[in-house]
This record gives sequence, structure tokens and C-alpha cells, in this order.
Amino acid sequence: MIWLASYPRSGNTFMRIVLHEVYGIKSSTYHRETRYPLDENYDKYPVVKTHLLPHQLVPDDPGIPAVYLVRDGRDALVSMAHHRSDLIEPGTDFIQNLREAIIAPGDSYFSGWSLNVRHWLRRADVVIKFEELIRDPIECCERLRTIMDLPEPDHSRLPTFQDLKTKDYPYGSGVEHGFDEKKRLELRRKFFRKGKRGGWREEMPPELQDLFWDLHGDVMEMLGYKREE
Repeated sequence: MIWLASYPRSGNTFMRIVLHEVYGIKSSTYHRETRYPLDENYDKYPVVKTHLLPHQLVPDDPGIPAVYLVRDGRDALVSMAHHRSDLIEPGTDFIQNLREAIIAPGDSYFSGWSLNVRHWLRRADVVIKFEELIRDPIECCERLRTIMDLPEPDHSRLPTFQDLKTKDYPYGSGVEHGFDEKKRLELRRKFFRKGKRGGWREEMPPELQDLFWDLHGDVMEMLGYKREE
């Protein structure tokens, strides 16, 4: 198995769908959520998704190869705040959710964006940026050949972003949770919101941009993201 890790809202589900549709590779998840049970044999799948830190994983074996997906933290946190307002805690205030995600008090929000990134950059064998993934998902998946065997890709099965919003896939559409058609449609519409970079410019107020950069700017610069990009 390999770990497919990321901070939430960084392209993990999309990459799982591409691996399944284009390469025929199934994946599972490892998490601590109480709403959905783990697959009993999750560690027998070739790919296992997680948002947890490396030392929180079971099995905690540093020899297991890992891929880390990373996204501009501003876009990831804006998407995370919408995800909480729309799906996790419907009706909660977007700006308050965004502020909390930026600060990540205690161990909340997967220990905060920059700490999650720091831990995984030290652990990962392959690092893929969200911007690269949405530009050329098959090329990004091909990088996994250095740590796992991959069949030849079927390019004709590559989903578009519109496909993610309108079709049932094994991950992210609600099929895996047994949702009915109406609930699946609503979930897809909210789960796959925009799938692009730079949305933070319109949705993150200037004072929260400053707060974000104060707390996470060093990691952003390390990754090559610019404050005024």
C-alpha cells in the first residue's frame, strides 16, 4: 500500500477518482471520524487516503511509501470553510469557519495547514501540487510509478470537473455512503465547488489574508507561493 495524504480540500478525492477511472486502482481511507466506519481491511488496498499527520497513522510504518498533495493554503482554507458551512456543520458562518481554520486552535483542523504540510514534506516520497494535478492529472499520477506499480492509463476515462459534479463515482459522490440520488446530487454540487486556483482573492477578507500570512507565510514561501500572486 501507499499513503495518499493531504490537508483537506487539496485534490485528494479527485486523484482517487482518476486512479480508479483511468488506472482501475481502488483506494480506501484512514481517518478518525465517527460518522463513517473504516473499511475493515483498509490497509490491504493499494492506496489509502488520509488527512492525518504521519505519526497518527495505523500502521505507523515509515517504510510505507507516501504521496502528499499540497495546495495554496489560502485556497485550501477557503474551501475548507465552505465545506464546513455547507456539509459538516450546515448553516455555520463562513467567515468564522475561515478564521478558525486559519488559527487552528489546539489540534483542530488537522493541526493547521502549515503544520500538516511541514510534517508531510519530511515524510513524503512524492509531492504534487494541486495546480499541477488539475492541469494534467494523468501526468501527476504517472509520478507514482516511482513507488508503486501502475497499469497503462486509459486516457478516454479521464473525468472532467463537470463530470465530478454530475456523475456518480466511488469517492466523493455519496455512493460509498449509500445516499439516495437527490442527496448524492446535493453532495456533489457542494463537495466539488470550483476546482480552480485563486478563489481566495474574492473570498478571503484582507484582515484574514494578513492573519493567514502571519501564521503560514513561511511555509507558503517555502513552497513557492507568493503573497500577491
